[in-house]
Amino acid sequence: MNKELEALNDIRKVLEEAYKFPLNLTPQYKFIYEALKRNKPLKLKTKRVKVSIDDYRIDDYCPTCDEELYTMSNYCPHCGQKLDWEE
Repeated sequence: MNKELEALNDIRKVLEEAYKFPLNLTPQYKFIYEALKRNKPLKLKTKRVKVSIDDYRIDDYCPTCDEELYTMSNYCPHCGQKLDWEE
């Protein structure tokens, strides 16, 4: 877990103790949590795609939304997931 997610969880615990109800069920908490989670770089998924009877190619896909990636960008253009292109 990255520092931002740890800080969000610490804030959630303090607020839950103060207000006596679970904040991880609120839409705002879920939105912030998912946004911070997408900021952690993930390795790409690769798939072997058949292009002809004897030929295959390897395509890169986002590990979160499973959409094909056509350019080497730091973030997925479909869902915003930060990508790790290192092999």
